[in-house]
Amino acid sequence: MIEQKYPWLNVAINQYSNSRFPSCLLIDGEPGLGKHVLALYFAKKLLCLEATKPCNHCNSCVYYEAGSHPDYCFLSSDNSSSSLIAPTSAKKDSITSKKIDGIRSLNDFIALSNSVSSTRVGIIFDAHLLNISSQNALLKTLEELPNNKFILLVSNKRRNFLPTIYSRSTHLSIQNPSTEDIDDWLLSQGFVDYSALNFAPDLTPLAIERLIATDSVTHYQDLTMKLNSYCSGNVDTFELLKYYKELDITLEEKVDSLILFLKTNLGILLGFYKTNPMMSALNKNVSNSHDLSELIDDLIEYKVSLNLVPSLNEQIGLSYFIFKLQALCR
Repeated sequence: MIEQKYPWLNVAINQYSNSRFPSCLLIDGEPGLGKHVLALYFAKKLLCLEATKPCNHCNSCVYYEAGSHPDYCFLSSDNSSSSLIAPTSAKKDSITSKKIDGIRSLNDFIALSNSVSSTRVGIIFDAHLLNISSQNALLKTLEELPNNKFILLVSNKRRNFLPTIYSRSTHLSIQNPSTEDIDDWLLSQGFVDYSALNFAPDLTPLAIERLIATDSVTHYQDLTMKLNSYCSGNVDTFELLKYYKELDITLEEKVDSLILFLKTNLGILLGFYKTNPMMSALNKNVSNSHDLSELIDDLIEYKVSLNLVPSLNEQIGLSYFIFKLQALCR
């Protein structure tokens, strides 16, 4: 099932046999690549009593599917296994991947003897949220992991950990499939009316699936075509500002939309992305990619300032950058 639903994970799935599985595996990549599912698959595989792949019928697999395997635990940003909560005096909401109490509970769990399986497995989802203290607490366990104990770290950010975490783990980076592979995947999932060109470049398959499921595909398309029409001179500044004002999204999301539009156009201009009919005007009119890069940098700095001063006037900020866009493309 996992191979069919997430074909881009096949290489990773077949990369490690149980006998050569690393004691700590750090899985990272963009959100929407199935890293969560991959970690769960590896956990079930390591715990299974009978096969190199989960057999789904041994005692271990039955316990695992029932959510009551005594040799398995997990932490996420807002939840954890019940097996981590019972032995500790810490509050339940502290047993998460965001708190050091969660890491300490996982460390204690891993140190226990195995019950059903010959292995013991712990997964830390949202591992990119581990602070320095939590990472240092985890290191103490990683330094002394026996051969039959395994910890999986799942992170939405790349190069996010202490160097000592990387030195004591095997790094598995999941890359986004190519546009051709995404097109094939969309067809295999029955999404025959869509292609990768309907979405932002580098958008991950499961993020695309969520947009389709929530009927949100046209939001990106409408905004992209509106900005492209503006760069073509078919939409004036007042109309574009009015359009943005009526959008039911935050100012930060509006700024993100401008950054994404410009970055995609820059990628097309430099040959990193394929041409897209929704983004034709800017690439014809901009001869200097440096100017485009500078506008992107300015928008990123403005986005940072929004976090420092949330009360910045939306209309003034958007007007400023839209006029800069006008000067760039006309």
